[in-house]
Amino acid sequence: MDPVVPVVLWLPAALAIGGAVLGLIADALDARPAALALMILGLTGAAVSGFATAPTEAPGIVFEMLAYGAGFSSLPALGYALAAFALIAGYRRYVGWDRGPAMAGLVVFGAVFGHALIAAADLLVLFVSLSGLAMVGYALVAGAGTRRSEESAIRYLVQGSVATGLTLYGIALVFGFGGGTTSYVSAAATLAMAESQPALLALGLILSAFAFKLGAFPFHSWAPDAYENADAPSVAFLSSAPKVAAVTALLIVVRGALFASDSFSVSGNLLAALGLGSLLFGSFGMLRQDSLARLLGYSGIAQVGYALLAIGAGIVGIQATIIFIVTYAIGACAAFVAIEAAGRVRPGWNGTLTTMGGLARRSPLLGASLVAIMLSLTGIPLFAGFWGKLYVFVALVESGSLWLALAAGVAAVVSFGGYGRVLKVAYFDPTDDDAPDVAEPQRGGAPLVVAVVLALVILGLGIVPLFTGVGSVFSVFGL
Repeated sequence: MDPVVPVVLWLPAALAIGGAVLGLIADALDARPAALALMILGLTGAAVSGFATAPTEAPGIVFEMLAYGAGFSSLPALGYALAAFALIAGYRRYVGWDRGPAMAGLVVFGAVFGHALIAAADLLVLFVSLSGLAMVGYALVAGAGTRRSEESAIRYLVQGSVATGLTLYGIALVFGFGGGTTSYVSAAATLAMAESQPALLALGLILSAFAFKLGAFPFHSWAPDAYENADAPSVAFLSSAPKVAAVTALLIVVRGALFASDSFSVSGNLLAALGLGSLLFGSFGMLRQDSLARLLGYSGIAQVGYALLAIGAGIVGIQATIIFIVTYAIGACAAFVAIEAAGRVRPGWNGTLTTMGGLARRSPLLGASLVAIMLSLTGIPLFAGFWGKLYVFVALVESGSLWLALAAGVAAVVSFGGYGRVLKVAYFDPTDDDAPDVAEPQRGGAPLVVAVVLALVILGLGIVPLFTGVGSVFSVFGL
């Protein structure tokens, strides 16, 4: 008798896909509001079911080509939740846009590909998931419909094609030296005994593919352009859920599956180099940006550096990686939702820091949300991002990489120059009289509500661990 597929493996994805299919049917019947509502409902159901059915006390269990249990269920649920927040924030934009439901559908399918990437226990699933996420990214960037977004999407596509080629070469080497199997478990034992140089080449190629997907230095050049030129709700998704999926999958591949043996101890040095380069390049790059979205693009490069350093720290960095990427993803999603809200509060705002003076005075709720978001991304205490970075620093110290911990601390201080400038402009700069605002101030609408909700989540995740401990709060995301 064939084994029964665990419900935690298929139910969240089924709900999300079902909502997307029904939404696209509604769009074909010219019912855009219903189409968006169905997709949001499907994502919400996927998130709730993922968290509700995840057996967090059990380790991940491999079922054929996928894995389930613990973080393999709860982390995809976070991705579905962030995708739902992105669609809620962009509801008005998508409803008034011919291609809006199609764009929303891409977000849904991107969340499903992210789920598959996290749960992958086979190289074929890994490749299809990475490729699917990449195609969703290209389409979301190009879908903004401007000349600059289309140019950014083309550059993104060209670089992504190279990354896809690297992935295929790496998978081919693993397949060849791993005994002709694509299963993580089966290939790992044989791969550890293979000739060192070709096996290390496979490691390098697959790390390169993940570095591109994460926007890590030196595979980063697509990220600032894409973040700046795509519409904010789409980037709220792109900057968060796919990052959770890619970081978790990389953690599994390097620390729990294919390259976990001592034969691949060099992976720690490779990840340290990628992480340190990303930290320095992203943190200093932020200081020169005037576009808020582009600044957050460089912020994403820097933040990925912390995750890579945590993975490179070895076993002691596993919990730190999960805590960090969870807190960062929530902050990144909230930041781009806040950009969408700012566009509602100040219609005609061109997205630059120099023209957002006085934003907090016009919308105190949005200003307060920006405080929570920016301070969390910096890693200031009482906000969620503090715990993520603290655990990364602790993992680096415990692994004996004190100099990397010091470099990460310096990068965090430098990055505050970028995040702090956003708050300084919003609160203390005079209102730009030349900004093309309408006469009557606009309400922030759904984007503002979502930004406030996510800011409260950030604050809660920062304060509650002071009383209950970090483990009790973040254990649901553990692998």
